Amino acid sequence: MTDNNAPGAMTFALKLLGLRSHSKDELKRKLLKKGYSAEGIEPVIEKLSRMGALDDHAFGMEVIRSRSRRKPSGRLKIVAELRKKGVAETIISELLKEYDSVALCHRAAEKKLASLREMSEADRKRKLEVFLSNRGFEWQEIQSALRLLVLPGADDDEPC
Repeated sequence: MTDNNAPGAMTFALKLLGLRSHSKDELKRKLLKKGYSAEGIEPVIEKLSRMGALDDHAFGMEVIRSRSRRKPSGRLKIVAELRKKGVAETIISELLKEYDSVALCHRAAEKKLASLREMSEADRKRKLEVFLSNRGFEWQEIQSALRLLVLPGADDDEPC
């Protein structure tokens, strides 16, 4: 068990924040797991929040930006990821107001399509549908991307 004092918790929290941003809840969980007491953690979280080093809104924006660049994902996957990291629903809703899931779906489909060139059109369509669905895109967004890429059967009402 680790020392439960606030200075030790602060040092560990700063070390974690030096590696990457965290949500308040995520940082609390890591500090608790390390063995710091809840009483020792609360003042640390409050101080880091006041200093601006711990901000769930900024953290959520960073997650969305990173996900959009590296691995475009739909709203469903982004919401699940932010919830898992402990970001409040109100913040998630606010962050997703400007999220262009349709454009990201098109971009992800276009990129994936390059690796599916050797397949039949039906197989490409099915693989793209599964790929995009696994990335958290909604069915309408997937169909829109398929229509944009001129794949036959993209107007189907049912997933493969």
